[in-house]
Parts: sequence; structure tokens; C-alpha cells
Amino acid sequence: MKAEVINQRLVKFIWAAAIFFAWSLIQGAIQTQEPVRLFMEQGPGAMIGGAHVHIGLMGWMSLALMAGIYYLVPILSGKSIVWSKLIEWIFWIFVVCVAIGGALKIIGGVVGGNAFAAGMKGAELTSIILPYAMPARMLCTISAIVGVMFVVQILVSLTRGPKATS
Repeated sequence: MKAEVINQRLVKFIWAAAIFFAWSLIQGAIQTQEPVRLFMEQGPGAMIGGAHVHIGLMGWMSLALMAGIYYLVPILSGKSIVWSKLIEWIFWIFVVCVAIGGALKIIGGVVGGNAFAAGMKGAELTSIILPYAMPARMLCTISAIVGVMFVVQILVSLTRGPKATS
């Protein structure tokens, strides 16, 4: 596939990375506010901070790096990206999993933190957090699998990909 076609596909990676960057910045600023910070220091409220890191690293940094690597591999190696249709799958699965997983962590942190502040502990507290934490964990696992697919695609492209066409 021609390099221009792949490069056009990368624009959405940059858009999504910028949106996740804004989300991470706004959430980070909110988290520095005293009441929010104190809330997050209690029990399950810490899940909110995990969402901030998840969105920043998985959403903003990973997508930006993927776009850069997809762009640079053909330029620096002279080889095309193999399985070019996989780029679309990697993008959409990754973005959906990161966004929904981050939102679930925030919601779970708020719900669990409020329950903890109200005096809930142990199994009762776990049962309140679990409906948010379990799907978030599954989405993180799917994101990791998609990340491995990206790495395999890049390594195969570098080792045996066809010459890049422009």
C-alpha cells in the first residue's frame, strides 16, 4: 500500500491523541484541587488517579507514538507496513478500550470513594466497585493485546516487509 494512504490513516491517531491529552490535562488539573485530592487519598477514590495515568499514557502517549512509528518505519527502513488494514483495527479497538476503561475507572473511583467515605468496607465495598473495575480490567487487557499486535506488525514490517512505495 502506498505511503500516502497509510499517512492519511494516521491523522485520526493524532486527533485521538490530542483529545486524550486534553482529557488528561483537565483531569490532572481537577485532581490538584484540595477536596478532590483528599477524596482520592481515601480508599477506592484512588481509582480516579489510575484513570488519569491510563488516559495519559495509553491514550495520549501510546497513540502519538504509534502514529510516529507508523509514519517513520517506511521512511527510515525503506519497507512498507505489512497488513495495512490492521492499522484501522488497532486504532479503533485501542481508542474505544482506553476511553471506556478510563471512564469506568473514574466512575468506579467516585462511587467507591463515596461508599468508603460513608463507612463501607470489605466485601460490601468490593461489590460496589466490581461492576466498574472488572470491565475496566478486561478493556485494559484487550488494549494490551492490541498493543502487542501493533508491536508484531512493526517488527514483521521491519524484518520482511516489502519495499515502501511512494
